[in-house]
Amino acid sequence: MTNSRTLLWQPDLRARSGPRYLALIAALTDDMRAGRLHAGDRLPTHRDLAEALQLSLGTITRAYKEAEQSGLITSRVGRGTFVAAGSPANPLGLPSERLIEMSVDLPLHRHDPDLALALQRLARRDDLQQMLRYQDHLGSARHRRAGAAWAARFGLQVGADDVAVCAGSHHALSMAITVVSKPGDVVLCDALTYPGLRAIVGQLHRRIHAVKARADGSFDVDAVAAACRRRPVRALYCSPSLHNPTTAQMDAEQRARLAELAAARGFHILEDDVHRLASDSTAPPIAAIVPEHTLFVASFSKAVAAGLRVAFLVSPRALRERIVDACYASVWTVSPLPVEVAASWIEDGTADKVVIAKRREAAARQRVFARFFAGRAFAAQPSACYAWLQLPEPWTSVGFVDAARSLGVAVTPATAFWIGTSEAPAAVRVCLGGPETRADVTRGVEILAKLIDGRSIPPAK
Repeated sequence: MTNSRTLLWQPDLRARSGPRYLALIAALTDDMRAGRLHAGDRLPTHRDLAEALQLSLGTITRAYKEAEQSGLITSRVGRGTFVAAGSPANPLGLPSERLIEMSVDLPLHRHDPDLALALQRLARRDDLQQMLRYQDHLGSARHRRAGAAWAARFGLQVGADDVAVCAGSHHALSMAITVVSKPGDVVLCDALTYPGLRAIVGQLHRRIHAVKARADGSFDVDAVAAACRRRPVRALYCSPSLHNPTTAQMDAEQRARLAELAAARGFHILEDDVHRLASDSTAPPIAAIVPEHTLFVASFSKAVAAGLRVAFLVSPRALRERIVDACYASVWTVSPLPVEVAASWIEDGTADKVVIAKRREAAARQRVFARFFAGRAFAAQPSACYAWLQLPEPWTSVGFVDAARSLGVAVTPATAFWIGTSEAPAAVRVCLGGPETRADVTRGVEILAKLIDGRSIPPAK
């Protein structure tokens, strides 16, 4: 059984100027960029590194804390400190060409719309020069109308005045947290959650607290209510239609109960339904139940074209001025050209066709996964681009990731998503949208299936 590497990492800080904790973070960054540190590597303990470098324990603690808030490393009580999945030179954690990429939630780029054709059409328009001018902080009226039309695909009937144009869902979440909370406030989320949330909360100096799921993995509204009784809560983050990474789904009753709790307790729900268009959910958005307490993120990038970095934030009218201020403070206004491309695809039906094509291909890849893991414990949705694979003993998630990588397949450990206080579950997220072809998916899944069964496979060349 292969475990994560434990390194006697002792960077040379003598040539680095400035505060020692910053020098240590810079050394960590350089070693990740150079490939001397890999995702999942276990770093020395605070005390061991302090002794090795002859620095104070406080210096090491501060460096590790800031590196974790920046997403460079992750730490788990009782387990240690680990190099995170991405790196500064490679923020998505994309592996080298020799690896089959199944660690990053990539949205089937072979089915992306034709950008060249869209730009050619835009070039023939008389008003294209308007894209070089300042726009309204929340986006132009036309772009916000397109955002309202896109939100309708998610089950929300809203107007342009309810929509803010954002530079991707990450930016939308950052603005949402900014407007509904202040430094030191508590944001609740699942114990397994989108890693970007932790980065945003840390950057904004909020506090993140995990809510345990039920034994069957489903969302536990009672646990949220209990958390609200223990401490004041300003916001709760959730992905109700297709949870990342577990693929779990809230049913209509859970959504209604959560909406009722938010109204009773006075907190806001950050509904990041980024994968709803890939899900089989028919339940209404929480924002449709309790719009005055919900900020809804309707991602365009994840569903259609990741590189455009376009999302639409639907928020209560009472928060509109705060949203304006948050957008002004973060980006002034989103660059209108990529939004114009997105709007044109929403209006002419291209976006809908792309969503259908990607769902169809994802479904085919899910069938491949299910065939190899029949009889094994995993969770998935029929048209999702990833699956949640539970590992048998004595595997740990980091150990399995390291072993899979040595055989040429990159997957993501549960530790990358875990913010709970106990040990992370023995599970990995297997992304099916990254490999270029279905044949690559088949090969990657076959390797993982053989690995989990303990059969011998020669290492990748």
